[in-house]
Order: sequence, then C-alpha cells, then structure tokens
Amino acid sequence: MHEVHIPSARFAAVRLPFCAALVFGLSAHGFWLTNKIPFDDDLPNMWNKGATSVSGRYGLELLRLVMPDVSMPWIYGLMSLLFLALAVCVTIRIFEIRSRVLQVLLAGVFVSFPAETGTMGYLFTAAPYALALLLTVAGLALFLGGRRGRWLAAPLLIAFSCSIYQGYFAFASGFCVIWMIRALVCTEESPRRVLAGGFRLLAMLLASLAFYGLAILVFSRLLQLPLLEEAVNTRQSLPLRIAVACSAWLKTLFRGYFAYVNSPASCVFHALLLLSCAAAALLRLRGRWNAGRIALLALCLALFPLSCYCLYLLADNAYIHALALYPFACLYVLCAVLLDGAELRLPRAAAAAALAVILVNNVYFANAVSLHAYLQYQNARALYTSVITRVCSLEGFDENSRLAIVGEAPALRTDFSPRFDFSRFTLPGVNILDVRQAEPLIRNYLGCDIPFADEADTAAIRDSAELAAMPVYPCPGSVRKFGDVIVVRFS
Repeated sequence: MHEVHIPSARFAAVRLPFCAALVFGLSAHGFWLTNKIPFDDDLPNMWNKGATSVSGRYGLELLRLVMPDVSMPWIYGLMSLLFLALAVCVTIRIFEIRSRVLQVLLAGVFVSFPAETGTMGYLFTAAPYALALLLTVAGLALFLGGRRGRWLAAPLLIAFSCSIYQGYFAFASGFCVIWMIRALVCTEESPRRVLAGGFRLLAMLLASLAFYGLAILVFSRLLQLPLLEEAVNTRQSLPLRIAVACSAWLKTLFRGYFAYVNSPASCVFHALLLLSCAAAALLRLRGRWNAGRIALLALCLALFPLSCYCLYLLADNAYIHALALYPFACLYVLCAVLLDGAELRLPRAAAAAALAVILVNNVYFANAVSLHAYLQYQNARALYTSVITRVCSLEGFDENSRLAIVGEAPALRTDFSPRFDFSRFTLPGVNILDVRQAEPLIRNYLGCDIPFADEADTAAIRDSAELAAMPVYPCPGSVRKFGDVIVVRFS
C-alpha cells in the first residue's frame, strides 16, 4: 500500500491552520464559551455527562477521571477548540495539503461546521467529543504513515474514539475513501495497488469495530446491562440502510437536511465547490485515462457518501441526529485534496471563494444559534422567576409546600430575525421552555430548592374540576394551593 509521508509535526509546519482553527472557532463559538447557557441536555446534566456506559460510551465514563463532570464553558470550550485545531493539523499532514489558502479555509469550515455548533451547546461533553475526533485522525495517520505497530495502534485508537462517541468512526471511513480517491487522481499509483490498499484500510476499520465490540461485551458483562440493544438497526435490510444513508447525504447537500447546508446561498456555493472539484479532478486525470482507474474512481465516489454516513448502517434511525453526522465535513477535506495543485488556479480560486462564503455562513449560523439559545434562556429565566415569586408570596406557602406546574409554557418570542430559519437544525434533547425542564432550571439556575409534586399527585390535580376552573397564568387565580401542593396552571 502506498504510504503517506508524514514528517515530524513541528509547530512551524502547522502553525497557520492551527491558528486559523482557533480564530474561526472563537469567532463562531465564542458566545458559548463566555456565557453559561443551559441548552437541551445540558440543563439536567450540568453536573454530569449523562448516559455513558449504557450508551456504549465507556471511554466517556473513563474520561471523567481527567475531565470532571462540571459544565464549564470557557475551560471545556477552549479544550474543544484546541483538540479540533490539532485534528485539522493532522488531517492536513495526512493528505499533504500545501496550499496555505486551502489550509486556512479547511480549518475554518471544520471548526465552524453546524454540527460542531450543536456540540458546543453540550459543553459537558464537547471536549471529550473533540478528543474522540483527534484520536480518530491520529489513528489513521499512524496507519497511513506506515508506523511500526500500526495494525494494533490504529484500531485501538479508533476503537477508543468510538467508546467516547460512536459517530466519529465515520470520519475514519470517510478519510479512507478520500485516500483512495487522492491516490487515483493525484498520483501515478496503479489501480491494482490502490485497490489492495483499500482492502487493507477496510481490514483496519473492521479491526477497530471488533476491538470496540469486544469492549462492549466486556462492559455489558461487568455492568450486567443490555448495552446498545435498542440503538442497533435491526428493522431495515442492508440494501435499505445503504439507500437511506446515501439519500440522507444527498438531502444534506441539496436540501439542507439537519441544516448543515443552512441557507440558499450556502446551497449554491456548495454546488460551485463541487463543480470546481470536478473540473480539478478532470484536469489532474489528463493523459491517465484507463478503464481500471475510471471504474475504481467511480466506485470510490459512489462509496463516499455512504462512508460519511455509515452510521446509518449500524444505528437505528431514531438515534441518528445532527451531532452524529459531523463527518459530512469530510466533503471539504476531499475538495481540498483535489484542488491542491499548482496547475489548478481557476478551479482552486472558484473553490476558495465558495469555501469562504460557506465559512462566513457557518460563522453567522453559529452565532445566531447561540444567540437564540441565550434568548430562550433569558425568557425562561424571567418566566420562572416570576412564577416562583408568585408561589412564595401565596397565602399558605410554607416549608411543606410542593410545586406542580400544569400545562404548556406560554409561547415566548425568541425569533429575532424573520430571515433566519434554524428550525431544520435537528438536535436531541428537549426545549428549555418545556415544562418538564422547569425543575432542573429552577434548581440549578434560579437557586430555588422548592420540592416538586410527584407525578401521581400532579396527574390527579390535572384531571380535577378545580383545575379546569382556574384561569391561565399570569392571570389572578392561576396559582392556587391544593392541600400541600401549590399549582401553577400554564394552559
């Protein structure tokens, strides 16, 4: 297999993309780092990482030893950006991208990608997830660099990355396909040798999954828990899973699925980027056309979307969300690889312009999402502050009182611009304005220790005639005491 020469990673060689990643990362995510914003799962998990081992993420559990369970925006946010910047640098070294312009733009789109915007909302796990990406690309660098012991070291690193977050395995598979495309388009490597190298890469990926699966079996025995049973895709046939994965990738590119391509301008410039890369590939292939090379290249291009979204082959569709499909960003790596050539000035200039527009769009999108989350939090904080004030001032309130909030919270306006649509930005968890999140918000962010009524008492009150006669909050009479339970009727 053709080995990539990866020189010693002196800082001077990667200083530009490293600094670019930090600058663009802070431009996109600085609001998350400098404000404590409860966001979806971060609301109840401010002091823990949530489900770890039972989700097959035993590595995330182990990282509690070095990354304590405290959602600290500045510390974990900065650690995330550092890990991402290192991952970008390793990626540039793997594929030997020499153009400084492409290095800077690739670093920018990588750290500002909308999936990473979503991850920054979960700062209790953002740093471990970024470390998982770094471990994945480091393992691939070891393997492609021909390092001694690579058949053991690379699968172990990738397997441990999966144990932190399974979605980043798709980066390894996507990079393997990019390596094959690069060898076919940009080098004189024969199709036979490229195919043999591809089989070795596939064997390494399967070994990584085997190591991860073995660890899952060990942990399931130790914990006596059925790990990942509900998350595994057993409802669909393999051909259907392949079709779903490829269609999801195409929908992301052309329809903004998961809001990765989140505006008409972004969609247009993604198309321009692909056209520029196609032109660059054709120029590079001049004089080297043969049936074997073209057939293998067509196969690799067909497999590329599947490699980026290969999680669809393993996981149930209900468990796949925006954070899990960050490997769509492999597209930008492929484009940089194809465009990095001295004779490709026109396609490279067009692609650089497209990447610059995509980068600006991503930075704007990231700041808009964080601002929206901040406005949601401020509205929810004001709402529940007024609720607690009414509750504590109610006649009959004492140390034995319990709180029950019934109905849906009032619709609060947080859409600051009618031109901005983030509704397609799919994330797990629940809305902070959801009444089910009232207790952790009141306890963790308002500092009020009032106990909440249990579900049985709340259900009985919800079905009572007295509740039906109550007006809706904030009208007078919308806060009443039923025995030792103080009821607030939202709707």
